[in-house]
Amino acid sequence: MHALLLAVCCLVSGHVHAASGAPLAGARVVLRGPVTIVLSSDATGAIATHVSPGDYQVNAVANGYTPVSTDVKIDRDVALDFSLEPLDAPTLRTISVVTVDGRLAPNRGAIPSITVTRADMERLGDDRIVQALQTLPGATFARPDGGGANAVSVVALRGPDPSESLVTLDGQLLNDGNTGDLDLSRLPIAAFAAVDVTEGLGPEDSNGSNTFGGSINLVSLAPTQKPHWAFSQSAGSFGHTETWANATGSRGRLGYAFALDNTHQLGYANAVVPLYSSVDPTCSPCTTLLGSSVASHAALGNVSWSFSQRANVTARVFLLGDSRDQSGSINGINGLAGTLDAKGDAVPVGAFIGPGAQTFSQNIRAYQVRGQAPLGAGEVIANAYASNNDIGLAGNPSNPAYDVTHVDHRYNGEVSWQRTFDRSNYSIGGYTRYESLQFLAPPSSDGSTLTSFQQQPLLGQTIDTFYVRGGLQATKELRLDAGLFQTHYSTFGSNLDSRIGAIYYLDPKTSLRASFGTGFRPPLLFERYVFPLSQLAQDQYGVFVGQGSPNERPEHATEYELGLSHHFQSATLDVSLYRTNLRNPIEIYYPYQRALANGCVGQTPQAPIAGCTSYQSNIGNAVYQGAELRFVQRFAPQHLFLTAMYGLNVAYPKDLTADFSNPTSGANLVDNRQFGGIPQQQGSLELDWVKGDWHAAASAVFRGTNNELNTGPFTRVNASVGVKLDPMMDLTFAGTNIFNDGAGRYTIFGAGVPYLGIDNAPIPSDRYGVEPFGLRMILTIRH
Repeated sequence: MHALLLAVCCLVSGHVHAASGAPLAGARVVLRGPVTIVLSSDATGAIATHVSPGDYQVNAVANGYTPVSTDVKIDRDVALDFSLEPLDAPTLRTISVVTVDGRLAPNRGAIPSITVTRADMERLGDDRIVQALQTLPGATFARPDGGGANAVSVVALRGPDPSESLVTLDGQLLNDGNTGDLDLSRLPIAAFAAVDVTEGLGPEDSNGSNTFGGSINLVSLAPTQKPHWAFSQSAGSFGHTETWANATGSRGRLGYAFALDNTHQLGYANAVVPLYSSVDPTCSPCTTLLGSSVASHAALGNVSWSFSQRANVTARVFLLGDSRDQSGSINGINGLAGTLDAKGDAVPVGAFIGPGAQTFSQNIRAYQVRGQAPLGAGEVIANAYASNNDIGLAGNPSNPAYDVTHVDHRYNGEVSWQRTFDRSNYSIGGYTRYESLQFLAPPSSDGSTLTSFQQQPLLGQTIDTFYVRGGLQATKELRLDAGLFQTHYSTFGSNLDSRIGAIYYLDPKTSLRASFGTGFRPPLLFERYVFPLSQLAQDQYGVFVGQGSPNERPEHATEYELGLSHHFQSATLDVSLYRTNLRNPIEIYYPYQRALANGCVGQTPQAPIAGCTSYQSNIGNAVYQGAELRFVQRFAPQHLFLTAMYGLNVAYPKDLTADFSNPTSGANLVDNRQFGGIPQQQGSLELDWVKGDWHAAASAVFRGTNNELNTGPFTRVNASVGVKLDPMMDLTFAGTNIFNDGAGRYTIFGAGVPYLGIDNAPIPSDRYGVEPFGLRMILTIRH
């Protein structure tokens, strides 16, 4: 009897619940290791058993929910928490979670995915979502309005074009209808529970096949079974202050989650300078205030009502409004001899030049209602949402694509039906979506209203998508997933795409994965619209820029993916290899040779010169290929945790002519040469430590050459240290860019690392600067 008690020494307990917090009764939990034990959760979702010490694979399955599996070393009492997502939950790749230490969980999907939790982001003292994305190996950034924290920041996955990746909130599409991406720079962590990042083409994508880079899904704060609240106040360098509050819980069948965030910062750039104007010939120079202040406000409300364990409805609203002075980012210091201002006079090297004052505002409204209920042998899910992403500009634009006042609306209705068997699942469904875009007249500097954009009509299109997707556990070791997507756009026609993936388990700790699929990136509404020439800007060579093309067609991609995931005793390694073949990418035509020969000088809207207009066009091919590695290690006695990630991102165009450039970076394109602004190598290293009431963390983010700041290789180091003052109160000090790498108050035009053009001729680039070392003090109270 004594020997038996020593062998069965460990209590395994836990709860199985839906992501909303509702308990799931009758869920099947299987522990496979030295012994195999099958459990069924009770009415409260609880499980409990005693097992022998050893390594176990733990699986949880509930009817109508995505199964979850993880590896656990049991050498003492263990508490497990299973959070299961419905099969058609509002995430692009449905991922359930079992928490032991989530960072050690191996990748068990057909494509690589990384979940960055709220705790991960707060560990380093981050306050914005874009900071957390910096560490990811496949994420590359574009800074169309400069490098400051006040400027627009967009993210691409596996490639140079952010419009080829989706940004969603609980599965609700947020990509801007003007540029096809989303400015993430002001999204506060306070409103979200996690960020799910998946790369490549997923067989079970729930947003259709209109992506091939991947997706960034923001997971909103969700109701909890027990009431919780939190309040935080922080202050730091550059006049940065933030106040946020959260409350979650449930009362009977009603669940709730609320968040408020208020952020202000004075910014790093704040000075009055003599500015040579690049747009106003009467200003040479003029005294101008270059600032970088930001005011940002966000709110989230998420309520749910449970009719039964399998029937519920959820309503969520997210609001974000911000206003920024971008003059400190779009204006800068002249670094090139021979630069001329708008008057035609030479600008001294070292003098300030730019378009002048500019205020940029962003307004996001996202509403969603979602419900599910049993229907026949399966479940029906209905989802409706509406959103707008409006941009306002006061002052002169710097980037003609991003600095334009517009209103972007999107309305979506979706219905699907799903059924789950012991070894398989499938779902069928579809959605219809209407989106519109309208450019509005921005206010002029004297307070009047410009009228040229008022003549432009409302642009709109309807999208209808039907899909069938499912998965099959073909054998004990092999799982297959597949999806078929039929999409019709009212603007250009139909598209049929298919995807398939396989996961093979060599043993309980090691899996191989492979996937193949096709996808597309549709033309943006503004890319197909032909503007009157009177509404287009002319550059210094007289070329009209920003024209659309009614003949533009979708980009099409075929992707191949291989991966391996292995779980060690206290570490996990994940490796991915991928290649995307892109056909007919959308780039910018520009008549370089004619412009350099002054062949477009003197043209007017009334007397245009043939061939002297720049426009969007399908041309040639492109290749995105690379490798990604992620390694996590927990060190005994479990106080120290390491996360290391590395990405090799090779992306280049093929079969082009010399008269094309990339629409996001603006860099010239050269056959078989890396796209501008995309470093081939990047990586990150993070260490975090917890012992008793103390905690600390440090991260280093590396970027190779050809990076988004147009500098040489840089490594940015952040760190934090904190202590629990009592069970409810935490005080943390967080430092950013500790070694000032890449720091600079203003853009230096022409001083960046040159991009090698045709015949290796160096093409000047602008060097963007970021904030130097900054310190924040964060006081957080949780209950």
